[in-house]
Amino acid sequence: MRNALTELGFAEDFRIALHNLRDVSDEQLIGRVRRIDRGWSTFLCVNVGEVSANTSLHERKVRNLGADVAVGDWIIVSADSERIVTVLPRRSRLVRRASSEDVRAEAQTIAANLDVIFLVHALNNASNARRLERELVLAFDSGASPVVVLTKSDSIEPSEVAAAKANVESIAMAVPVHVVSSMTGEGLDELRTHVRDGATVAVLGASGVGKSTLVNALTGTNTQETGAIRLGDNRGRHTTTAVDLVPLPEHGWLIDTPGLRAIGLWTSGRGIERAFADIFRLAEHCRFRDCKHEHEPSCAVQTAIAAGDVSEARLASMRRLVAEEAALERQQQRQQQRQSRRN
Repeated sequence: MRNALTELGFAEDFRIALHNLRDVSDEQLIGRVRRIDRGWSTFLCVNVGEVSANTSLHERKVRNLGADVAVGDWIIVSADSERIVTVLPRRSRLVRRASSEDVRAEAQTIAANLDVIFLVHALNNASNARRLERELVLAFDSGASPVVVLTKSDSIEPSEVAAAKANVESIAMAVPVHVVSSMTGEGLDELRTHVRDGATVAVLGASGVGKSTLVNALTGTNTQETGAIRLGDNRGRHTTTAVDLVPLPEHGWLIDTPGLRAIGLWTSGRGIERAFADIFRLAEHCRFRDCKHEHEPSCAVQTAIAAGDVSEARLASMRRLVAEEAALERQQQRQQQRQSRRN
């Protein structure tokens, strides 16, 4: 039976996790984090005893003291809303290395419990292939399904759209690529098919690619303020400063994120392998198992590059991401060793 909580995305796996918790009372609150501001979590909730009831959601605030929470998390809160008792296990999480001058390796969870991630790029600017590759790694490692969204199709000639989409598809591989215009509505209905039945989508992209306008078009509201276009570079003044969970007419949920300049990798499961699946498939046919794809004989990757099937820039991008991940893992290991010595 669907009720307000299931419409919020409370699926069977979260229900099982709640059932397995000890010392949870019916008077406590269970809810989903809608927004985080200066140490406070705003969340939509019901009493634990009303999980299966047909009751309305309430909005509450709770301090984040000692809790690792992100927008999209499911939390158990004390009956008086004074503290977070626990955070339910995450189905997925979009995480990057925190942007900080601190040399320590720290993670920043941007959003949690996602089903789909829209990677937004604008058609009126040259596609940033290297950024898209990095975004695909993060999206694959999040546990959600990536979808590339090319916005502002109304700002370029129709004859240029197909070529731009084909170029992005060559990078995105099997990931769906949608061309949309938030102004005319082109492509939005097809994009909406990715979000239904309580699913949650995050929208990720650089400042000025039309994310806020896209969010407003998908939600049918003016949830996000939009800025004017700067003369000279066709870039918008991005105005989203916080992460918000907002409802969609298709009975899904959308998480808008601020425009991110830096997208540092955290830890990769198989994200790099999936984002560069073409190179990894070719590598299986190299003569040497430990082929570096440089000057080794019978290197399938270099043969593909010579034939124009893979670009040198794409191989170089993969190498940089692999090196970044390896350096991060070494840094994390050193931090763990230092922490162990302190204990």
